[in-house]
Amino acid sequence: MQKFPVSLALAVLFLFAAFPAVPSQAQVTQEDLAQRVTKAQFAFRDFQRDARMTWFRQNVRYAKGLLIMPVLLKGGFFVGGSGGKGVLLAQDSAGTWSHPAFYDVASGSFGLQFGAAGGQVILMIMTERGLRRFLRDKFQLGAEASIGMGPEGIGAKAEIFDIFSFARIQGLFAGVAIEGGVVAINRADNQTYYGQPKVSPRDILLRRKFKNEQADPLIKILTEASR
Repeated sequence: MQKFPVSLALAVLFLFAAFPAVPSQAQVTQEDLAQRVTKAQFAFRDFQRDARMTWFRQNVRYAKGLLIMPVLLKGGFFVGGSGGKGVLLAQDSAGTWSHPAFYDVASGSFGLQFGAAGGQVILMIMTERGLRRFLRDKFQLGAEASIGMGPEGIGAKAEIFDIFSFARIQGLFAGVAIEGGVVAINRADNQTYYGQPKVSPRDILLRRKFKNEQADPLIKILTEASR
């Protein structure tokens, strides 16, 4: 029988240790989700105040949507991975922002990566094609929607990407490789937050059928940033 490599066992143990325990879906309450929306508001404010985010600030008004992940976790020891829970709001042609839809994002990588880091990530969706991808149950960034990393290196290439990722990271990792990550709708969170049995991102983001006044402060700060 082939022995399980000790180094791989240590890698797996380290990766799981890097991620704090996450409550099961049954434990997620409307209050928990309200806190996530509030944290998304604070995260967006942090991006607005960051001196490196000039391009971000100048182009919020042109974005089709923003997926805000208040906390993205990344850990690794030969094996690395990242994941986060976020809220997506869409902007229509009149500059009006929708209420939030809830998503999960997960990605993995392999290589010499040591340490663990937590940070804030915002995906700025710049095209209708990119926004439509978020209406699917799940899709892969880079494969089904082109993604570039900001704020450095955007320049003249801005028009060739559907999505840009912006990160504010604390720790040993200088950045976050989002390409290849899987974005999935969290239907249970959407149902819990809006208190309805059937809530789709299309109804939240495009048809604007569902609202929760708890998200009004987040919508307000996005509206002000888009002027």
